[in-house]
Amino acid sequence: MKKKIKDTGTEELIKQTARTIFFAEGNFHATTQDIATAAGINRALIHYYFRSRENLFRVVLNEAMEILGNKLQQVFVTKLPFREKIEQFLDLFIDANLEYPYVEAFIISEINRTPNYEFALTTKEAERKMRHNLKQELEKEIAEGRITSMSSDQFIVCLMSLCSYPLLAKPIIKKIAKIDESGYRKFMMQQKKVILQLLFGIEKS
Repeated sequence: MKKKIKDTGTEELIKQTARTIFFAEGNFHATTQDIATAAGINRALIHYYFRSRENLFRVVLNEAMEILGNKLQQVFVTKLPFREKIEQFLDLFIDANLEYPYVEAFIISEINRTPNYEFALTTKEAERKMRHNLKQELEKEIAEGRITSMSSDQFIVCLMSLCSYPLLAKPIIKKIAKIDESGYRKFMMQQKKVILQLLFGIEKS
């Protein structure tokens, strides 16, 4: 009896539909039937390819994290000046989260629900190298007076806070600023410049 070959096109359709429902629309409680209906397929196909909703959830999340992690790794191993690296990070991180704004909310909810839940943007060795390089470059920036004195962990927390809160608080920001989706995207593009100014100060002309 021949082994049945899985259709990669159908598998990718399921994953793309799940990414849209979970991370673009924020429907974390979507069922396999919801996903199947949106994809225009039979629900049994989801179980055939991924065995369970939970497994599909983790697959699409891990793939999204891997793609972002690879891009971030490429940024932080370049020989660009430190400020330009952070600028590229902002482009990557904010653009990725504008496409899938609920990824971080899911990670936070999963960590609260399952304390032992682990996720990674890249390998432990690559992460160790990036953190080491960041620490060295940050210390140089501080010594040369371009950044206020702080630890590398504090810098990361400040950077992530300035990036993440406007993404997580999207409904609040849209209501306070009285802007629509297009206005919000323009706001986030401006936020990149604001973050650079807050972290590095306004450059002298």
